[in-house]
Amino acid sequence: MKLSAIDVRRALQELAPQGNVRYEDIALKLDLVSNEDKRPLYKILLDFIKRGECVKVGCGTISYIKTDPHPAQKASCMYRLIRANKNGTITANDLVGNCGVSKRTAIEYLGMLVNRGICRRIDIPQQHSKYQMIYDPGPGLVRNDANAERLRRIRAAKKEALQKMDEAGKALVDATQAFMSARMLMEDIDSSSTGDTENAPSPVRGEGGGGGR
Repeated sequence: MKLSAIDVRRALQELAPQGNVRYEDIALKLDLVSNEDKRPLYKILLDFIKRGECVKVGCGTISYIKTDPHPAQKASCMYRLIRANKNGTITANDLVGNCGVSKRTAIEYLGMLVNRGICRRIDIPQQHSKYQMIYDPGPGLVRNDANAERLRRIRAAKKEALQKMDEAGKALVDATQAFMSARMLMEDIDSSSTGDTENAPSPVRGEGGGGGR
C-alpha cells in the first residue's frame, strides 16, 4: 500500500502528545520495517519540515506542530508537488493528502493548469483522473487567479453578512429595551388607575331619605 501524507499526519497526531517524536517511532507506528519501506516516510517528513508542520529538534527526532497554512502556502505546496512529479503523474487526492486542501480546490487548480497547457488530464475508466505536467514554466508559483478572486468575493460577502448581523443584533436589543420600557409604563398606568378608583369617596345619600312614603 502506498504511503500517503495523511497516514503520516495521523501517526504524528497520535504520537505528538508524547512530546518529540523519533523517526523510528513513526516508522514503527506505520509498520515500516525495511529501509526501502521507510524512504517515502523520510520524504514526506522532509516536506512537512519545509512547510513548517514539523520542526527538526535533533538527529532523527522531530516535533509536530499543527498549523493551518495560508491559502498561498497551500497553492505553493500543490505547485511544488506537481513539479516534483513532472516525470510521472499525480492525482487530486495526492494534493489533498499532501497539501491540506479540499478536493474541490485540488481539482480546480489542476483544471486551471490543464487550461493553460501546463498539464494534461489522463482519464482512466473506474479510476481517479491523473494529471501529467507537459510544460514546466519554472519554479515561480502559477496562481489560480479565478479561485483567488472567488475567495476574495466570499470573504467580502462574509464580512458584509457579519456586519449586518451585528447591526440587526443591536437593533433587536434596542427594540427589546423599548418594549420593556413601554410595558413597565403600561403597568404603572394600570396601577395608578386602580389606586385612584379604590381611593375615590363613596356617594352620600341625602338626609331625610328622599323617596320615602
